[in-house]
Amino acid sequence: NGQKWITGFGRLGKFNQSASRQYLFFDNDDNLFMLNTLKDDNDFLWIGSSIGLILFSKINDDGQIEDSYQLFGNLNPAPSINDILLDGDSIWLATSDGLAVGNRTDHAQLKSPSNWTTYNVTSDPILESNDFHSIVKYNSSLYAANDRAVFKIDIDLFGTASFIEIPISSTFSVNNLQVENDSLFVLYTSFGTGKVGVITNDNLTLLADVGQLFPQASASFDNVRWIGMRETGISTFDQGGVVDFQLSGLPHNNVSDITIDSEGTLYAGFDRVTYSQTNSNMWDDFNFWVGQDATVTMLDSLGQVWMGTWGTGVWLYDGDTVINYDENNSSLRGNSEGPWWVYTTGMDTDGRYLYFTSYRALNNYPIAIGDMENLNDPTGWDSIGVVNGLSNTFLTSLDYSHGKVAVGTESGGVYECFVGDDPFSPQKICRHLTKENSLLISNTIRAVKYSPEGDLWVGTNFGLSRYDPGVDFFRDVPLPSDLSSDITAMEFDGRGNLWIGTPNGLAKRNVNDGTVEIFNTINSGLVYNNIRNISFDNFTGNIYIATTGGISMIPSQQGKPVFSVEEVIAFPNPFLINSSTDILSFNFGRSGIVTIFNVGGERIRTIQVNQGWDGKNDLGSDVASGVYLFLIEDEEGNVGQGKILLVRN
Repeated sequence: NGQKWITGFGRLGKFNQSASRQYLFFDNDDNLFMLNTLKDDNDFLWIGSSIGLILFSKINDDGQIEDSYQLFGNLNPAPSINDILLDGDSIWLATSDGLAVGNRTDHAQLKSPSNWTTYNVTSDPILESNDFHSIVKYNSSLYAANDRAVFKIDIDLFGTASFIEIPISSTFSVNNLQVENDSLFVLYTSFGTGKVGVITNDNLTLLADVGQLFPQASASFDNVRWIGMRETGISTFDQGGVVDFQLSGLPHNNVSDITIDSEGTLYAGFDRVTYSQTNSNMWDDFNFWVGQDATVTMLDSLGQVWMGTWGTGVWLYDGDTVINYDENNSSLRGNSEGPWWVYTTGMDTDGRYLYFTSYRALNNYPIAIGDMENLNDPTGWDSIGVVNGLSNTFLTSLDYSHGKVAVGTESGGVYECFVGDDPFSPQKICRHLTKENSLLISNTIRAVKYSPEGDLWVGTNFGLSRYDPGVDFFRDVPLPSDLSSDITAMEFDGRGNLWIGTPNGLAKRNVNDGTVEIFNTINSGLVYNNIRNISFDNFTGNIYIATTGGISMIPSQQGKPVFSVEEVIAFPNPFLINSSTDILSFNFGRSGIVTIFNVGGERIRTIQVNQGWDGKNDLGSDVASGVYLFLIEDEEGNVGQGKILLVRN
């Protein structure tokens, strides 16, 4: 039907232009398990897994598991199904315990072990191994490969199979068989070297020697052979030899941080590799050394990108050139790895001034300050350190708000430094906030973040704390028990909701009622549970999540945000209510109050813009279909208005 299907660990992915989705597969202990292979069978898919065979309906309930099979003749129960061949009415399985064949015209009959015929070393010693990787049909004959050999399978008039070994070499391991056009390809290793061969007249001809790699798949296009390698990606082979193919995907799955400019270009750091930017669905790397790691990145008020590293200071990309700032031309300082080894763990800006951490700065001034109007002169740099009351250099994170800079430390709590309107003033003073003097939940700080209102939030290895200026100490912020208390990242969206990253998933804390919604790989499309950083795109309202397994994006739930109340619209409009879950949203990108009126001017409901309207009045009763008006007021008292057509079905 033109859909693409992909098997993976615990997931079956369906891709098409209108209805892409994923299906999760759990065993009896609610654990995900590996899906190895699949074959299309009209309205069904046959899926080979690490615990047996699965029949999946493509049409029932938009896709669901129909049945599963673990018993195949005299094979050990629930073997790993590594390959499947559909041949007429027969279904052949290449398993970790031998070969099995059954008649698939009656799915229910396959539940009985007696309806499977099996072949393994016990019945056919010539096989030498029961671990079969592949089975294919080529020139009206069947061929199967285990880790020791390739066999041609002859079927007699009674349906009994016999095996003829195809000679390859004295020491080899077969990875896969593939039929392409009119050729049968063998992907194998011999004496530690990867090879691609083709079988002709039941004899093997070597086609490509790919070196110390493990070929898994192969295809030809435009007179070039493409070879998929285990763990090392894709290579190409022609008369010039084997060449690694540089994919346009992520340079690495371990993503340290992300920032987004007004054009929608993503800039991301990748563990031990590089910084890279998107370019028409491709990734272009920056050609500078990051030391041991890319760390944090941000967009400044001029639209320039700043990139921090573990070893080479910070790098500025102005759209044309890349400029490095380290201890030679700034107030950034190296650490005990060497005077030149500048490690940046946090950065932020107030629009004019830049703030960077220098982890373990040797001069005991771990916060560097840069004046964007004078960065190329020594007078354009200053710092904060021991003389200002900041006596700990083991800084883990940094954030700025309303004349204050907060930094977290590895084991010494939080420092909050008051810099005012001019951070170059000598009056900078830092105060030290700890578990002992301010009820901070832990002194091991992973992340610090100011809310849009300027409240300080601290993520630690033991949970989340919020500083309450009214009582001058921290209050613990409870989180669900199934979310890790080790807070690895925090970010506020435009409406003040707090997004929280942990090693076992992502959470969103609603600014209005404090409720927490959890996202993980099981209940959402999150690519990986271990969160390293979270970025809010001010231009679109999207949330980007940097994980150790790739990048995920949560689209804006209020459309493209606007920041002037005069531009706010309500959507969908008309507001069609079919169920209690239907909500009317407003595309305002900041906090605000919305009041709903009927056409007679009577107030119906007052809500936070973040809530949306469910079509009810203040008493919780459904309002009738008709025209309604809304007024929206932001925190500065500016007022906007609009009209809503509500239709209740």
